[in-house]
Amino acid sequence: MTTRTKHFLLWLSLLTCVGLAVRLFYAYHYKWGQAIGGDAFYYHYQANGLVHGGGFQVYRDLHNGHVIPRGASADHPPLAPLYYAAFSLVGLSSFHWHMVASCLLGAATVLVCGLVGREVVGERTGLIAAAIAAVYANLWVQDPLVTSETITMFMVAVVVLLSYRFWRQPSTARALWLGAMCGVAMLTRAEVALFLPLVLLPSAWRVKSWDVRRRLGVILAGGALAALVISPWVIRNMTAFRYPLYLSGGAEITIASANCDAVYYGPLLGWWNPKCVLDRPVPKGDASEQAREWRRRAFAYIRAHEDRLPVVEAARLGRVFELYHPGSPWGTPNISQKIQYDRIEGRELGAARIALAQYYLLAPLAIIGAVVLWRRKVTLLPFVATFVIVVSAVLIAFGNTRYRAPLEIAFVVLPAVVIDAAITRWWRRSSTLSAEPDTSPDVETDDTEVAAPLEPAGTPVGPR
Repeated sequence: MTTRTKHFLLWLSLLTCVGLAVRLFYAYHYKWGQAIGGDAFYYHYQANGLVHGGGFQVYRDLHNGHVIPRGASADHPPLAPLYYAAFSLVGLSSFHWHMVASCLLGAATVLVCGLVGREVVGERTGLIAAAIAAVYANLWVQDPLVTSETITMFMVAVVVLLSYRFWRQPSTARALWLGAMCGVAMLTRAEVALFLPLVLLPSAWRVKSWDVRRRLGVILAGGALAALVISPWVIRNMTAFRYPLYLSGGAEITIASANCDAVYYGPLLGWWNPKCVLDRPVPKGDASEQAREWRRRAFAYIRAHEDRLPVVEAARLGRVFELYHPGSPWGTPNISQKIQYDRIEGRELGAARIALAQYYLLAPLAIIGAVVLWRRKVTLLPFVATFVIVVSAVLIAFGNTRYRAPLEIAFVVLPAVVIDAAITRWWRRSSTLSAEPDTSPDVETDDTEVAAPLEPAGTPVGPR
């Protein structure tokens, strides 16, 4: 390991520690006393239930301090509860310990973002990306909530890292690792499966040194390995319920909650409303039967209001990208609809404002960063895939800020590319100006050739 690499890893470790400190500070000072509800209730109690042999069940609060299992569940993919269960297994089973576990995973995302930046451009880009990830509120605000977004962002960052490593140095082993990690990422969110056709397939097909047979073999092997990783969970879901379920059965009730008059018209356009599902009886049966009924109701409403669907879809995209009723980061909650809805999702007022302000700063830089990489002929496939994943999820569900989680990695790495390019350009210009001889008439000069100064070690000049 070179001295330069050691310095990079040292600084990356320090930035990771800063990211952890930011997350723990926010968790302890602002979220320590939060109520355990929503998805956090599901993940926390399911993790503890797994440790005590209860399996993947959904739990019900009896409002007297007792929580009981309500039956087999597949509302969400299993990786998040399995992660929290690992801490419960060694006695760290309280909700506060699960908050700490989530913050640790968020700090790991800072580390991986730094590695992604180094792989995309160079070590300085990696450190800038890690610094942004350490303080970017749309990353750390999710960690104390004990939801699946934290582990989703971590796994997306890992897949992006492996995608760039395969793109730069293609090999069968790297393709298999990419396929396997795509499978693991699918156990956080089903839509992450789009990495396979959007990244693995074109990346393997572009390797001109491979013949067609090898390209097809690598693509099929990577896809098969992803299928193998998710197969235990899929087989369990296919056999545990009356009707087949695959990666999760929670999407149907989400779709049902986003398709009714309350969210097709009026101020909640493109959002969700519990009235969509509470105004009608809860379907009977197991999770698969309920999912079928939620899906039937949702699609019946969609078919009856097809003329309204384009407006609703536009509003959903506008909400997730902060273009439709976003409000001001410095506005009061009663005039900022976006911040009001983020608070419903568990974000503190101050954190929601910081997240919105940072997003408005980083999103334009991310677009410029994409242009920089395109001009340098560096692939944008991994980041395009995260964009498609988010758009697909939002069009199916609704415009929730946390559904943007897979794309937040792009809002960390791509701005780092721009900042690094600006530093490089400034350094070169400063070096050039300092190297120019003084030719003013009142100063004596000689004919000695002035050597161009060397750039400092580690200054990237383009893609490696």
